[in-house]
Amino acid sequence: MTTSTNKPRLLTGDRPTGRLHLGHYVGSLENRVRLQNQYESFFIIADLHTLTTKPEPNYIREIPTFIRETVLDYLAVGIDPDVSTIFVQSAIPETYQLNLLFEMLVTVPRLERIPSLKDMARDANMDTMPFGLLGYPVLQAVDILLPRAQVVPVGRDNQSHVELAREMARRFNNLYGEVFPEPDSIIGDVPLLVGIDGQSKMSKSLGNAIYLSDDSKTVEEKVKNMYTDPKRLKATDPGTVEGNPVFVYHDAFNPSKAEVDDLKERYRQGKVGDVEVKQKLAVVINNFLEPIREKRSYFLAHPTIPRDVLASGIKRMQTEAKSTMELVREVTGLSYSLDLFADEVDIFGEYDG
Repeated sequence: MTTSTNKPRLLTGDRPTGRLHLGHYVGSLENRVRLQNQYESFFIIADLHTLTTKPEPNYIREIPTFIRETVLDYLAVGIDPDVSTIFVQSAIPETYQLNLLFEMLVTVPRLERIPSLKDMARDANMDTMPFGLLGYPVLQAVDILLPRAQVVPVGRDNQSHVELAREMARRFNNLYGEVFPEPDSIIGDVPLLVGIDGQSKMSKSLGNAIYLSDDSKTVEEKVKNMYTDPKRLKATDPGTVEGNPVFVYHDAFNPSKAEVDDLKERYRQGKVGDVEVKQKLAVVINNFLEPIREKRSYFLAHPTIPRDVLASGIKRMQTEAKSTMELVREVTGLSYSLDLFADEVDIFGEYDG
């Protein structure tokens, strides 16, 4: 079980809406593995956030499965539970308590200025925005500030959410007293991994992903069907490399720069076909995924390990959350609610009519 250190605290995580894929690895997981030894790291499996776009019972029933898959993926890529805390958002009762208080510290117009919310509503095919989705960034601020995290790794498209958390920490501290740090963003300079269908982003919801848990045959089939240069009709036609998903993946995962450069040059000259480029890419991705698969298989064969990791992480976060909320109640004056029926407090005895 992890213990508190003198390192600055970091928080980041994922919604359990599906299995994690190569886009997650390039966009965040690789960075987390590197950062976990530099920071006291908290990795949240943000199941409450799934309700903002998928509140229906059939989606809720899937959440436990995806929590399990997420923990397995975390451990398989190298998240170390001896130095990091992995926990489930809904298992922390103080999350709900702090969220209610924070909702009083932000205006609707401020939330409406966050551009990603409209994108989330559109992607979820919502004609109107529910109150819960509008409050999504408030709940994210709670996630960040409940363990009093000082840094948050994010992509540029989510930087506005961290800025809101900074504003809410500042507003709370000015109004009640110093409790929360103003967290800083760590902006990852990572390439966008396009979907295998050529869409702008690899996505669980679009089904255009290669998952970290895919077996070798599945990877081969997905790479075989990958989108390439639509203008190239035969192997002897000069092809476009820039923006071509096959070469985006080669750049991200092929350790041989010489091989990638050779393939690009021949592709531009019409001297290599898509089949060869894809076959080499399938080998590259399977070589990359094989150590992850081996670790995942080990944890699947020893299910008490990931179960204990999650139980330990939840217990650790519950301790941190209780400590934070004690401070919050003390500085706000809301501690009175704990004493209403205590023997030493008689609020009715002070009543003068």
